[in-house]
Amino acid sequence: MKLKLIYPSSRKANPELQWWKQPKAHRYPGLGLLTVAALCPPTVEIKLVDDDHEEINYEEDTDLVGLSLLTINSQRAYEIARNFRDRRVPVVLGGMHVVACSEEALKHADSIVVGEAEDTWPELLRDFNSGKLKRIYKSSCSSDLSNMPLPRRDLVDKRRYITINTIQATRGCPFDCEFCSMAALFGQKTRLRPVEEVIEEIKSLEGNIFVLNDDNLAQKSEYYKNLFYKLIPLKKRWAANASWNIAEDEETLVLLEKSGCRGVFVGFESLEPQYGVKKIISSKDRALIYKEAVKKLHAHRINVIGAFIFGFDNEDESIFERTLEFAFDSQIDAAQINILTPYPGTPLYRRLDEEGRITERNWNKYIASNLCFKLKTMSERTFLEKYHWMKSKFHTFPRIALRLLRASRISAPYELWVLLGINLGIRKSIKDYSREFESSS
Repeated sequence: MKLKLIYPSSRKANPELQWWKQPKAHRYPGLGLLTVAALCPPTVEIKLVDDDHEEINYEEDTDLVGLSLLTINSQRAYEIARNFRDRRVPVVLGGMHVVACSEEALKHADSIVVGEAEDTWPELLRDFNSGKLKRIYKSSCSSDLSNMPLPRRDLVDKRRYITINTIQATRGCPFDCEFCSMAALFGQKTRLRPVEEVIEEIKSLEGNIFVLNDDNLAQKSEYYKNLFYKLIPLKKRWAANASWNIAEDEETLVLLEKSGCRGVFVGFESLEPQYGVKKIISSKDRALIYKEAVKKLHAHRINVIGAFIFGFDNEDESIFERTLEFAFDSQIDAAQINILTPYPGTPLYRRLDEEGRITERNWNKYIASNLCFKLKTMSERTFLEKYHWMKSKFHTFPRIALRLLRASRISAPYELWVLLGINLGIRKSIKDYSREFESSS
């Protein structure tokens, strides 16, 4: 049996993203399709295709095609699926967008997987081989995370990515952010993989760098402390997603540093107290609390990439100036600056839809630099001008140089190279998008 697994491109067939090319410093392969490949028996001949970086050969002999969808690449995925189905090759769709929009996805596939692969893909393969492929395979999303198969990293072209070593120790996030797909689609339960199994997988990796691709590092603290402690002898360097409050516990910070953590992606989201992770912090002094968290992380040689979201209700124009001031004063090392996106399946999408404020139904438009709904306090034009102003101000060459100079006090050359790539990559995307924005105005 010949199986083709495809990551659909977010750029191809998407006019909103023709200007954009993700820098290598941002790139590492997702675990979804690599896990699907690992669940296949040895008799299955697998080819992995990254549509962003190579052309799809529709004429190549293939028995079954699988695609993993996000909202942003769903239309491209449907186009790919149509091309294969026109050639009488069965197509299976899965991924976050399929969970959120199952009925839509079903129109473009022979079968869909709703949820996780571990308790669905083996059954799907058995049914396919016996000629009894079902239309829908639905996961319970409660599968035990012990004895997970190792992702098929051997299928990946490592030259395209900053690293192919992505690891998952837990699944799920306990928070219920209105805009986040994870809790909305999979619930707020967190499942833990046995620490020893995580360590053994990390030992098996080539090189000494990996990304811990968990949803949120600032939870299940005793579990993570145990993991960090057992990472210390391995002398690896790694990065992860985390909430700001991971910095509240000094023991955790010490273990993070000793275990080789050199960077965290922190979702600050908004300086307004009513938005973001309200269960963690509701203080009006968010900026001060966040600054202290960054200071503590830096004290333990951990770089901080801050993520901000604009477009929450009741934010006025001053939010951009205040956030820029915070970003400078806190001395974060890089920033992801996004527009609030009401992804399908989230409470945010449902609320805005009920309020009649969704202005865009084309999933190609659901990108973090596009506004898809009507704001309460600003015109779209004013909002977008302020948004691009802030991104540009944060990513001037002098500011990037200053950030790298500060980071050099705590970072090795390789880490500085990654930070430089992130900052310059975002700067280039801003310039390219600004030309598109100006030409459309």
